[in-house]
Amino acid sequence: MSLTEAVAAAVTKKDTLFREDLPRYSVRAILAGAYLTLGTACAGVAGQAVNGLAPGLGPIVFSLLFGLGLFSIIILGAELATGDMMFFSYGAVQKDVSWGRAVGVVVVTTVLNLVGAVIIAAGMGVSAKLGGMDPQHLIATLSEGKLAKTPVQLFVEAMMANFVVNMGIVGAMFAKELVSKFFVIVPIIAIFVMLGLEHVIANFSLMSLTFFAGAELPPHMTLGAVLLNWVLVFLGNFVGGGLLIGGVYAWLNRGPAAYRD
Repeated sequence: MSLTEAVAAAVTKKDTLFREDLPRYSVRAILAGAYLTLGTACAGVAGQAVNGLAPGLGPIVFSLLFGLGLFSIIILGAELATGDMMFFSYGAVQKDVSWGRAVGVVVVTTVLNLVGAVIIAAGMGVSAKLGGMDPQHLIATLSEGKLAKTPVQLFVEAMMANFVVNMGIVGAMFAKELVSKFFVIVPIIAIFVMLGLEHVIANFSLMSLTFFAGAELPPHMTLGAVLLNWVLVFLGNFVGGGLLIGGVYAWLNRGPAAYRD
């Protein structure tokens, strides 16, 4: 199956489920936020432990493990908004779906991803491992760093982050076996995490964990700062993953048949 055929089939499946059975679509989207937050919490705990033994290496460990969340989303069939930005942009360029429908599905999926992130973060907030988290914990300091960025930094870094994330998603579509998908997704995702780039659902996870599990909130964690971060990062993610990966690959695969993926 070609990339265009695979994406068209995925868009049709997603759009049909969204239109005909919104409750089941909603659960898949909530699960995506939950899976990513579990992966984020795991990576944060491991990174914090390594930081205690070798200061400065914690963020590297966090980056290498963070991709487990996205891997879980892909193999378990959950609905991640930032991946749907690529799928539905590809479908809109190929005229399989309207742009209005594409944006609408992505917005609803984003909100549902947040619900999943909040549910897991609230649970982790009363856990023995993360409850009463110190303000110097890796998860808290990562959240604080994201909230301290300028609007231009947020938007540009968000473009690059979802460009990288959808490199991994497209790559995973070419990979046939489960193990090969793992070795495509996890290292590629580590690129954007290690560079400290901005991904809206990852930010849902980090900031929700910081809010529910932290003993005290970081100085920059105000409602206005959090909402500004989420809005700008969402827009940048749509450009980077939706238009620059989904749109570009759709255009590439409308060219001569010999050069189509």
